[in-house]
Amino acid sequence: MYTIDQVMDIVYANPTAVVAAAFITYIFGFIQYGTSMYMQVRNKQCPFYFWMHCWYFGHDITFSLLFHQWFFEIGFWLFEVLCIGCMCFVLIEFFSLYRCIRYERQEVFGKYYQGREVSVRTAVIRGITGYLIGALLFSCIRLILNDWMCLILMASTNAILALMIQFRFKEIGKRQFGTILLSWMTLFGTLFTFAPAGIGFFTTCIAALNVWPYYAIGCACVICALYSIYLAYHLPKSDELVERQEQKRLARGKE
Repeated sequence: MYTIDQVMDIVYANPTAVVAAAFITYIFGFIQYGTSMYMQVRNKQCPFYFWMHCWYFGHDITFSLLFHQWFFEIGFWLFEVLCIGCMCFVLIEFFSLYRCIRYERQEVFGKYYQGREVSVRTAVIRGITGYLIGALLFSCIRLILNDWMCLILMASTNAILALMIQFRFKEIGKRQFGTILLSWMTLFGTLFTFAPAGIGFFTTCIAALNVWPYYAIGCACVICALYSIYLAYHLPKSDELVERQEQKRLARGKE
């Protein structure tokens, strides 16, 4: 698909533009994930599917284990920062797994046991197995695609979020704290993930992505992200959200 030298030739030829495009793309991704973790803690319900966490763990652990590549073979600071960031996200994924096992195991895994109560032990086994499968799939697909720098599969993480979050919103069935912010950040992250060469990080670095099928996927993802925004505003508010807004309204009335 591409070689490391091809990507780095582009990076060294346009370092400021590439770094700017990367940081714009990644900052939305970080806000997305931060919002997701906030919602998981605040609402005790994650806006991501569990299998998405498995795939994201696969991404983070694979990128982290390529430490020698980033620091000693390539040696460009952007990828070193991303490697350290992915190491941190590996820990975040384990925290997410803990939250899932403690608070969501029945919702996540109960469907596979006809609604019977899911024990902590069963949830731990299923959770760890899912993470290991995600890591195996990510590592193997990277090799099959010759995606040496994980950039194509990195783009897939945001595409999956854009496509799937609408379904998760519908399953939850109510607007929670963070729902609107997550939907908007997903849209912006998707736009920059699929932005044309010269603007988008992935299409700038990898010439093979600067083709109409990639942009067609991007259009589908943007449409789904827009629909998620529509859902975020039209879903009924959660009881906690209604109560908080009423408290704010009363507080403003007393001023």
